[in-house]
This record gives sequence, structure tokens and C-alpha cells, in this order.
Amino acid sequence: MKLNSKTLLMAAVTAMTLSATALTGATVAQETLDIRLGGRDVGSLDPALTKTGDDETVVLQIFNSLVAPPRGTLDLDLDDLQPQLAESWDISEDRTEWTFYLRPGVKWQKGYGEVSAEDVKFSYERQMDPELGGVHGASFKDIESIEVIDPLTVKFVLKSPNAFFHGAALTPGFGRFIVPKAAVEEMGDEFSFAPVGSGPYEFVEYQPQDRVVLEAFDDYFMGRPEIDELNLRYIPDNNAATIAFIAGELDVSGGERTPEWIASIEEAVPDAQIIAMTPGSLQFLSFNMTVEPLDDVRVRQAIAYAIDQSVWKEAFGVISGPLPTIVPSQFYGAIQPEDIPEALRYDYDPDRARELLAEAGYPDGFSMDVIISERDDYLTNMLIVQDMLRQVGINLDLQVQDHASYHANIREDKGTIVELSTAISPSAPAVINEFLSEAAAVGKPSSLRNFSHYGEVGGNVDDLVTEASAETDTDRQMELLEEAQLQILRDVPVYPMHTSALISVIQGDIDLGYEPVSGFGQHEFGTARRVSE
Repeated sequence: MKLNSKTLLMAAVTAMTLSATALTGATVAQETLDIRLGGRDVGSLDPALTKTGDDETVVLQIFNSLVAPPRGTLDLDLDDLQPQLAESWDISEDRTEWTFYLRPGVKWQKGYGEVSAEDVKFSYERQMDPELGGVHGASFKDIESIEVIDPLTVKFVLKSPNAFFHGAALTPGFGRFIVPKAAVEEMGDEFSFAPVGSGPYEFVEYQPQDRVVLEAFDDYFMGRPEIDELNLRYIPDNNAATIAFIAGELDVSGGERTPEWIASIEEAVPDAQIIAMTPGSLQFLSFNMTVEPLDDVRVRQAIAYAIDQSVWKEAFGVISGPLPTIVPSQFYGAIQPEDIPEALRYDYDPDRARELLAEAGYPDGFSMDVIISERDDYLTNMLIVQDMLRQVGINLDLQVQDHASYHANIREDKGTIVELSTAISPSAPAVINEFLSEAAAVGKPSSLRNFSHYGEVGGNVDDLVTEASAETDTDRQMELLEEAQLQILRDVPVYPMHTSALISVIQGDIDLGYEPVSGFGQHEFGTARRVSE
């Protein structure tokens, strides 16, 4: 058969196309990460309404905050703050005015235009509105007003000087992300399950009790991610997640905080990256002081004396760290262990616990219903506490719930002795304001995570913390924060058990693009990539 010039040309074009496809096939292929979420289902993907670490993991990929600490850290030194949506900022000398200059041209996903100062103002004011029913509002209680200076400039005016405003209200997590005003107003309640942000990944799909699917945002202002798709999968069972990770079906997973689990992963997947973020989560009990007999300080002190903190160190080894007060000693403004008076250390003393119970009118102890999450760290901690309290006559009837339901119930003030395992900004004011300020008490429109109702009943240190936050003299600031922490130890609204390093595992061929050292337990995937051997 004779081939004419047209046939030869078409054959050549076809061959070139096939060759190009073969050569570029590796880059065309979809890169996906499968990431485990430890809960059973989503609570909300609206940053103003998130309640769990799993929700926070998802929103961290979708949204941006104004500023951020250096990646992989909780370093809140003002000199080290990194730009995100804000490219620069000015802070008045008295720390009452914080002005931010936004990057121009940052695009919202789904075609909602560009990020503006009006979006920033809207994002904060909706959380400060009691009608929203958000859970992070108390973080912004110091804001007097928010002024839009021009489309890319926004000023926060505070009620009083606050040297810690950036830690409480501006950095990633717990409501501090910026949302598009137009999308929220248009979508209403649907925004919680189909969010729109400015971050490296955009929402694609939500399959209840299965997964959330995100895709790389082509117009992300810091550059399109190399990983095309994130499958964030709900796998509450640790054994199932471990098996899936060992089989290579999961790229990233939270891990059990036990030396045995770490050893098992090291043996089964030798090249796995095991990440321990310290001090990790604070593990403590809040005593609901509106419930008898927890309204009696002697009962709360008895519980403190009945608990032996050394058990956690023996059980968890290097994963467990000391927590002599609710503020870890590594945090700014924390009282150091050697500065705590002996009478307020609550060293293990079951005989003293029984004496206090008798003084309070409970010589034979008492019984109490206690709800608790099924999640391994929550349940393990409470089982340890249950056993120790039983030795002094206190019987806890544990009612185990799925993690999302547990968090919903404790925020509705249905808890008695409430356990929390959480990471938080590393400063004494952040911890105290989040868990012990009057404004943060559950049941209030401004509630955060004050499950004890401290500030409303049983004591109050709000004025001390407010004065410390406004203080420009460092020595005086530290004195005020120490006084607040000593008063909390006297009143015992909470019992600090220990800190627990946040454990996760990542397959050996994945590079996050930064080193995770400390944080809230979530990883950013905007700079993640797969690397070859």
C-alpha cells in the first residue's frame, strides 16, 4: 500500500501524541493521600463551629488565618510570626491596636472573589455574636471593635492592652480562620458541610461516617499543592487504622500513645516516620462545680489526693510528661514545679483523701455517673482514674459515648467529671482563658471549654489574668500569672493528670515540607509530596 503525504503526517502526529502521553503519564496521574481521622463523623467544617481535632484537621487544609507561628511549631514570639493572609502588620506600643495589611489578589475558592478586610471583619464579628452559637467566641472577648480601613487593611481595637492577642485570636485553629462573607451568607447552614476557603485544598465531597474529599486549589496564593487529592477517612477503631497503615492503605494516621504501639509500627513498617509533638495534649479533669458533691472544695481536693500521677509515667514512658498545674511548665507564664508550695502539690495520699471526704460528709464515699468518650486516650485515662478513686470509696459509673457525641454533650453541660485531651496555644493566659475564665463557662453564649464553671462559682482569677495580659513589666506580669495559678490550685476546679505527646505516623515516601515539632496535633498538607527512594 502506498502512503500519501497526508497519511504520513497523520501517522507522525499520532506517534508523537502517544509518545508524549507515555512520557508524561507519571505527571498526569492523580497523587492522593489517604489520611485517617479518628472520629466517627464530622461535627462541622465551619471554622467557627469546630469541636474536635478531626474537624480542625480538615479546616486546616481549607482555610487560612491572618498570621501563623513558624510551621511545625507553637512559637508565639511576636518577632517570629509568619504572614499568611496578612503580609504585614503594625501593633501600637500599648498593644491596644493591631492593624493588618492583607495580601492583594488572594482568591476564594469556588469563584467567590478575593479575600478582603470586610471578610476578616465578618469572620470575627460572627463569632462574637451570641446568636451564632459558636464555641470559640471567648477567644475574641478582648476585641472592642474591628475597623475596615480600606479593602486590604483591617484594624482590631482592644478593650485593654493585651500582649497575647496574637496567640488567643490570630493564629491557626479554634475559630481563627477567615471565611468568605458572601459564601457564608449565601449558603447558611450548608457552609458547615460544604465549606469555602482560601487554603491549599478545596472541598469536593462529604460522605457521612466515611470521608471528606478535598482537591488541590489551583489558584492557591502560596502555590498549588503537589498532592492532588486528600481523602480524609473516618476510622475510629485504632486496630483497623493500624492494619490499614501497615498494609499501605493509609498514608497518615494518628497513633496510640503507648510505647508498645510505637514499637509495633517500627517493626512492621521500618521506614515509617513516627512523629511525637510535645508537650502535646493536656490531659486533665474538670469538676462541674454546679453538681453535688463537686461543689465542695474538700471533695475536689480528696479526688486530687486519691490520684497517683506516677501511674501514667509507668504506663506510657517517654510519651507521658508531668503536668503539676493545668499550664504545662514549658508554656510562657507557667509556674515552675519547684515554686509550687508543698501543700498545693497534691502528692498521692489516699489517707488524706479519705479524711477530706469524711470532713465533707462522705465518710463512706459516694457514687457518680460520668460520661466519657470511647477514644482510646480519653477512655484509658478515665479507667485509670476510676480504679484509683474506687480505693477511697468514690465509685464512677462510666457511660461510654462516641467521641463526637461526648463533645456535644459536655458542651451542653451534661458532664460531671469531664475529661479533656487537647492541645492549645502555649501561654498561661491562653490556657486559663480557654478553660477557666467566667466567659468561657459552658452554657454561656461566649463559652469555650470551661466545664467546671470556675469564675461563676468556686473562685475567679479573671482579673489577675487580664491585668497580666496588659502588663508591660515582665516581672510583674509573671507575678500575676503565678498568683492566678496558685489560686487555681487552691480552688481545684480542675485536676491536671499529665501531658501526652501527640503521636502520628506517616509513610516513609511522604515529605510534609516542614518538620512537625509541636502543635495542636494536625498536619498541613499544602507542601506535602511523595519522594522516590
